[in-house]
Amino acid sequence: MSDQLFKKLTETVTNHDEAALITITNHPDTSNIGTKMLLQKNGTLYDEKDLPKELHAILSEYCLPLLTQNKTKTIQIPYSGYTIECYVEVFPVPLHLIVAGAGHVSESVAELGKMLGFYVTVIDDRKEFANITRFPKADKVVCSSYMTFFRNIHISPQTYILLLTRGHKYDVVSLQELLKREETLNVDKRSPYIGMIGSRRRIAGVFEQLKSEFIDHNFSNVYSPVGLDIGAQTPTEIAISIMAEILKIKNAASGNSLKEGIPSYSKLKFRERIKK
Repeated sequence: MSDQLFKKLTETVTNHDEAALITITNHPDTSNIGTKMLLQKNGTLYDEKDLPKELHAILSEYCLPLLTQNKTKTIQIPYSGYTIECYVEVFPVPLHLIVAGAGHVSESVAELGKMLGFYVTVIDDRKEFANITRFPKADKVVCSSYMTFFRNIHISPQTYILLLTRGHKYDVVSLQELLKREETLNVDKRSPYIGMIGSRRRIAGVFEQLKSEFIDHNFSNVYSPVGLDIGAQTPTEIAISIMAEILKIKNAASGNSLKEGIPSYSKLKFRERIKK
């Protein structure tokens, strides 16, 4: 891969844009084998060689559906009476986990989030807490006011947000700012998960205020108290509870114990698979 194409791929991934790296693996002109191109979702194709524009057009036509469907595979493309083989490697937009607050629970959440493949951003308004030393596994650590951050951050169906600040007033202010942003978006363009920590009593007071301010918002993507009920006590246990809930939403799963699918062990019957 040329340095220029590698730089473009790096920029694309860093900016959370989808792309597909196309490699020609078979071509009648053997000098073209190994040539790489970068295809973006808007159809723009970056070429490290000066291939014909007609070939660009047909490559986009065949490879763009794979990018849209997030499918990495080898495909055969008919072109000018012969067949070109290409390996199409899709680089999807990573799920973005935003953690507001830089406390002990947030440290564990950031580490678990990275283990699960999320792009993790941590935001706090205190320099002594918002630093890479405390969050070495995070992709990005931001020192900013919560209102300014959430007023400008990109929100999409790939964005998962956790409000775990040091004071409940900051959680509420952040949530209000997020809801204002969401009301300008179609429902299918909003974050699937906004989790806010807090006791039931405190949360009841918050939503008494919010439902009068956001009349048309059904709060279906707001999860508070945050996490699954696993009896979590320590920061790490709480982080596991939270990330389990996020996975439940992401995977559209029940969150129930898998054991519940087996009514009785005593009635189970082992059936050996017959090899064909």
